[in-house]
Amino acid sequence: MNTGQVLLVLAAFTILSVLTLGWNRTTCGTIELGLEMEATLNALSIGQSMLDEVMTKGFDQKTIGGTVAYNYSQLTPPSSLRPEAGEAITGIDSAYTSGGTFHDFQSKSKFNDVDDYNLYHRKVYDPRMGYFDVFDTVKYVSEFTPGKDTTSATFYKKIIVVVTHPSLPKAGPNDTRTTPIVVRDIAIYRQYF
Repeated sequence: MNTGQVLLVLAAFTILSVLTLGWNRTTCGTIELGLEMEATLNALSIGQSMLDEVMTKGFDQKTIGGTVAYNYSQLTPPSSLRPEAGEAITGIDSAYTSGGTFHDFQSKSKFNDVDDYNLYHRKVYDPRMGYFDVFDTVKYVSEFTPGKDTTSATFYKKIIVVVTHPSLPKAGPNDTRTTPIVVRDIAIYRQYF
């Protein structure tokens, strides 16, 4: 082989290498984007399911069983927004199967009002993506500006559900932290109905 042929072979390998690297970069980017999209959709679904569960519960422990609250002082104080005695869940709540028996999340049977979910942590298993972490926060908000938290009881409680997972989109191009999925709703107590 002469020098001209060697140069043509080297040029061909260089072009092939550049094309292969470009194809790999595109393929890896597509796979990463696909996983981020799947994790985002799953996290949204998990967060909305959590929010739906919370919203099916009573507004306040003091209004369970038909008791009507006509003023704020008849509601649970903001410093006591948590499960009452006998409702607490130790550790992280998770659904699982043991010996062929399915055990659902404890919160579904133990919690009976919205503020029981304050500072609640749950792990949700997805067979394809693994575990998602779910964190709940419950706060009183102003009746006239529901976006503003308040330090006193009102007839409005904001529920914030935060879902995290390692495959969610990154916070920035050079950041290793992921962006959590956050869903919110407001529970309203209608004392005149």
